[in-house]
Amino acid sequence: MRERNPKIFHPNRVKRDNPFKTNDEKSLATLLKEHDDNKIVPFHMPGHKRAPFDFLFGAQKIDITEIEGFDNLHDANGILKSAQERAATLYGAKYTRFLINGSTCGILAGVRAVTKAGDKVLVARNCHKSVFNAVEICSLTPVYVRPTYFEEYGFYGSVAPKDVEKAFDENEDIKLVVITSPTYEGVISDVQKIADICHARGAILFVDEAHGAHLGLDKRFEKSARQLGADMVVNSLHKTLPSLTQTALLHVLTDRVDMKEIDSNLAVFESSSPSYVLMASIDGCVRFLEDDKKRALEKWFDEIDATRKSLSRLKKLGLFEPKKDSRVFAYDKSKLVILCTGANTNGLELKSVLRKAYDIELEMASVNYAIAMTGLGDGYESFGALIDALFSLDDSLAFRNGLVTQPVLEIAKKALEPYQIKSLSTEIVDFDKSEGRVCAENVWAYPPGAPIIVKGEVIDGEFIKYATLEYENGVNVSSEKGTFPSGILVVKQN
Repeated sequence: MRERNPKIFHPNRVKRDNPFKTNDEKSLATLLKEHDDNKIVPFHMPGHKRAPFDFLFGAQKIDITEIEGFDNLHDANGILKSAQERAATLYGAKYTRFLINGSTCGILAGVRAVTKAGDKVLVARNCHKSVFNAVEICSLTPVYVRPTYFEEYGFYGSVAPKDVEKAFDENEDIKLVVITSPTYEGVISDVQKIADICHARGAILFVDEAHGAHLGLDKRFEKSARQLGADMVVNSLHKTLPSLTQTALLHVLTDRVDMKEIDSNLAVFESSSPSYVLMASIDGCVRFLEDDKKRALEKWFDEIDATRKSLSRLKKLGLFEPKKDSRVFAYDKSKLVILCTGANTNGLELKSVLRKAYDIELEMASVNYAIAMTGLGDGYESFGALIDALFSLDDSLAFRNGLVTQPVLEIAKKALEPYQIKSLSTEIVDFDKSEGRVCAENVWAYPPGAPIIVKGEVIDGEFIKYATLEYENGVNVSSEKGTFPSGILVVKQN
């Protein structure tokens, strides 16, 4: 007969008190490590059993499922409840929820929680693809507001409050407004005025602030939508703060939003097996900011400020500085938008050269610019390497003769609501012969993931010309079915 393992059957092991009930001050990561140190035999998921699989690089040591003492994200009443309350206090929210499927699942859950099928929703046309997916999934009727636009660079500016007001004048029954602020390029809208307009008209304001998790945490950075009247806000911690990819927060700021509906919908869109590694990352990030945000954020801002001052001396390349421009209400200086409008190169070539010749990887690139996204983990060395590389390139490039403008694409005529497409017969046709057909899929320019045509809209010649030009210039234009640029999905004609 096999001898029993004394570690498993030692009587003190089953009698000892649960340490997690008295250690709420400890971080989730610390408790997970202590749990691993205790060598409790894991006859539960996940299947790696915290064993030393080299390809997991140690992450399995703190990767568990919902076991005794570690709470349940979808029915939080212990460690995770306290962790979410801690995050709400830090961010000044009534309620905060951990998102381990990124801001995307928070957007899907938030939109569904405050709407019903058929409701009208005002959507900024530069919103992330998740907003458009939410509109379709929830059978909503979208009305679009187009932000201001920089034709000389090819990206959107702020959403103008007057345009939001105009949309309400034309559609008094709008129930929800969704805008992105800051944008991928760091452009911030006048959230306070937009919130006032929404609330005066009985609508809810949901701000996708995924790129601004650091905003409002220090006076050197711009205020957050959380402080300016938004009812719901999502923040992606991983974009600028020291947290792992996929980690984000959904904040509810006002009583206009029912938390029971939020939690019910998070149970739909967020994994029922949330990663404790990711949740420990969120908790650790929040605790770090609690203890050290002033020093860390001030140091980061100082590095950004010094870098921006250095780069202002570039001659052919440039840095986006929206001073006194009516198209920008406010700006997040942590985004370094490198302009190529004065040099004989484009953003995609610049990104490629920086990677191959200087070992610097930028966040994204388009025709006239590229983005160096900074984060709290950046320091003197990384900023210095970028400065040196850009000045080296600036010296080697020739001046460009003339400016290549990127005209804004007009919003196409809507023939059907997005949710109506699913019930119709569709077919793929040659893209260059699709003019006049009703588009049955969204087509995106990614990043940042804003659509250039939405399903239900009529394909016209301007869209065909614009999408083709973007693609030929190296922009990642993609369709849901993956057949672009050769084909596009359209509604079958009778």
